Amino acid sequence: MPVISVITAVYDGGHHYLLEAYESLAKQTLPEGWEWQWCLQEDGDTGQPLAELPADSRISYGTGLHARTGVARTMALTRAQGSLVRTFDADDILLPGALQRDIEVLRDVAWCTSACIDLLPDGTTEPGPYDPPDGPVEPGRFFAEHSDNRLSVQAVTFAAHIGLVWTLGGWPALTGAETDGLLLAADAVSAGWFIAEPSVLYRKHSAQTTASSRYWDDAESTARATAVRQRAAALRKAGWRWSPDAHH
Repeated sequence: MPVISVITAVYDGGHHYLLEAYESLAKQTLPEGWEWQWCLQEDGDTGQPLAELPADSRISYGTGLHARTGVARTMALTRAQGSLVRTFDADDILLPGALQRDIEVLRDVAWCTSACIDLLPDGTTEPGPYDPPDGPVEPGRFFAEHSDNRLSVQAVTFAAHIGLVWTLGGWPALTGAETDGLLLAADAVSAGWFIAEPSVLYRKHSAQTTASSRYWDDAESTARATAVRQRAAALRKAGWRWSPDAHH
């Protein structure tokens, strides 16, 4: 049975929306014969986030040393059984059909990303203001946008063939922006697709990592962006390409 592995990092104290995330995953409809697996990795070893969830054999839970989200995602990847993987944040909500659309698009391309809708603290929603058009992503588009500090997509919607993610080393071990790092690396070596149908409610709240002023320390933020761009530029310069057909 083909599987899509959903990759989520979580930490004790950042798990208060985890049940809602699970419920949105449990409601997903998939193409006939497909199944999902949730690779949930705690950045720490309290086990508390798992206690929020019902027993479900499709959940694979792991713990480990504190190392931030990028490392936690890659640790989760080691338990992935699927041929495809999808990023999913612990405080977000998958919209109906999200995984099915990923699966369908990934029959023909190496990776995809999709539109999202902001979920504001008062419960209202706002669509993403800068979404690209539905269809193939112009090579280098996201690199150029990132270089101008105006990336038009939320990289937390990234889905891909697991072989591509492993080839790129998983998520970079940065203190943040690891989803941007993997997206730009994938874009540098393979063809991608943007799905205009929103796949997730992206929850905005005061406790999220990117809401803290510390996260946006100038020197650290610049270092993360430099790492993301330098790796993508180096991969593109190497001229090597990854395609699903060549790795089946």
